[in-house]
Amino acid sequence: MSNNLGLVIDSTSRYSDVWMLYFGELNRFFPGEIKKYLFTDKYEELLNGNNIVPIYYNNSDSYRNQFLGCLRQVTEKYIIYNSEDYILYDTVNIEEIYSLVNVLEKDMLYDFIKFIKGPERTTKYSDKHPNLYVIDKSYNFFAQQASLWKTESLISVFENSDPNNGRMQQEPLGSEVCRRIGIGGLQYYSGREIKRGSNHWDSIIFPCTATAVAKGKWNMGEYGDKLIPLFEKYNIDLNTRGRI
Repeated sequence: MSNNLGLVIDSTSRYSDVWMLYFGELNRFFPGEIKKYLFTDKYEELLNGNNIVPIYYNNSDSYRNQFLGCLRQVTEKYIIYNSEDYILYDTVNIEEIYSLVNVLEKDMLYDFIKFIKGPERTTKYSDKHPNLYVIDKSYNFFAQQASLWKTESLISVFENSDPNNGRMQQEPLGSEVCRRIGIGGLQYYSGREIKRGSNHWDSIIFPCTATAVAKGKWNMGEYGDKLIPLFEKYNIDLNTRGRI
């Protein structure tokens, strides 16, 4: 199954401190056999030996065009989407994620499964899959968060988006695109997850900070318990970036 599933890392950072934490913990908690793609305009020595496939974008292009150009080069039918400040803090439950791949393979109504519960309105999916919920398309539907996607479906979302979209436009405008082209989504939530902040919960299958950086500063208010041990491990000075 691993040759049918890839990991996409959406990178916009210019800070080696974020990369150090992200890739260090990725090696620790994510299975090595799954191909990992980094969408980037640079490739640093920091990544050597991390089994990362870089796909380069032109930094002068719009975010929409950058991401779409990179995504078209991914060969796997399914991808796990995440970004560089979604730092893992526990082992990814890859067997459960494979079971979610099977759900998307069999059910043509749905194109993605979010790993993190947010403020979305949801209804039960089926008794066979008690941890899955159908996301109501009318409210806060599309989000670029840690999720499992049919690769072609995510390509279609970006193909049908405004070519001039920056990152701050793509996500809030993505819900309308999904409604227009018939994208359907599910959410994974077991009821055992801890609430983190006011609008989202931890993930038990893809345990990560969502997100470690907010407005350019370390998100200590929500993830201080996860980040402080990593700052010590990687010898990172919290005060260099600052905190919120």
